[in-house]
Formats: sequence, structure tokens, C-alpha cells
Amino acid sequence: MVSVIFCGFGEKQDKRVFAKTGDVLLRVAHSNGITLASDCKDGMCGSCAVRIEEISNDEQLDSTLEDYSSKGQAVYMDDKELETLISMGAITKKEAEIAQQYNRPTPVRLACQCAIKNASILVKPYN
Repeated sequence: MVSVIFCGFGEKQDKRVFAKTGDVLLRVAHSNGITLASDCKDGMCGSCAVRIEEISNDEQLDSTLEDYSSKGQAVYMDDKELETLISMGAITKKEAEIAQQYNRPTPVRLACQCAIKNASILVKPYN
């Protein structure tokens, strides 16, 4: 089980929950009473954008670092999610290119597309 901490979502929604590796973040949020917008649930609208910080590794993956040397966990991001994040101004094209080439996470993710990995995370509202 992986620890997922929701912070900044409002009274009784800021909490620590546990999820299985591979669970989708949006599903984890909704099943634990965390209100996240989710208009399309397909990575196209951007309504479920959240900020995510990995908190269990000593070394964080930098979304602007162009190398493979980091000890952090690699993260695959689908083109659809990256394009949506770029179009809404949440990430730059450079961050998207690095995410694709080096399997780096971006500072903002779409909860409907974000699979829980083997590392504890802190989840905050995008705005």
C-alpha cells in the first residue's frame, strides 16, 4: 500500500489515505470522499489537474532535468495527458518533451490519468 496525502481540498477532505500500486488517482480520491472535478475522465478536459509531489524518495525527479541519472521513480505519461497540460498552460512544451524522453513526471498531472506508483505522494489542488 502507498500513502497518498491530499492537502488543500477543504475541511474533512485533507487526509492521508492508502492506495494500491496501479490505482488511478481520481478513483482513489473519489472513493475516499475527496472532491475532484472530473468532467471527461479521459484526459481531454483538464478539469482534474492536480499538483503532485513524491515524498518518499530522497531524490526527486526534476521535470526539467535532461538525463537518466536520477534515482527517483520513472513515470510514463500519455501524449494525450501531456497535450492537455500544455494547452491549459500547466506545463511547458519543454517539460512535456523531457517527460516523454526521460520518463520524468511533470509538476501537474491529470488525476484521471495518473496511476499510483510505489512512492508516497502529496496531492494539492492545481489552482
